[in-house]
Amino acid sequence: MRFRIAVLVAVAALGPQSSHAQSPEQIELATRALAWREIGPTIMGGRIADLAVVESDPAVFYVGTATGGIWKTENSGITFAPIFDHEVTSSIGDVTVAPSNPNVVWVGTGEPQNRQSSPWGNGVYRSTDAGATWTHLGLESTHHI
Repeated sequence: MRFRIAVLVAVAALGPQSSHAQSPEQIELATRALAWREIGPTIMGGRIADLAVVESDPAVFYVGTATGGIWKTENSGITFAPIFDHEVTSSIGDVTVAPSNPNVVWVGTGEPQNRQSSPWGNGVYRSTDAGATWTHLGLESTHHI
């Protein structure tokens, strides 16, 4: 895997430095180094319910999933970390970052496009430390936010 990444970096570094598109040969060389692999759930899983970007630092964003909780990236989506694993539900309907403070993140649970493969939510949560910890704030009976 490291070799493939090194090849891609080398292709990018040796490629044209102008704003012109890469040649078909360069694209073929770069894509030949890639291998398909399964990285997510199958069947009904894997749906994205919402996305929230920190406006002051767009490399940081949160992804709310239908059945997999909240995932956070701090490097423009190169890697993600789960940050909602210890809560009662993992079904997410909404995730929002407060424009006034990027450390405040709101989550509405319960995917609204329920397809019988995601459970009901149990209300609203808030984090004041960029997703490290969560406080349940109520609305348990809403099922989908």
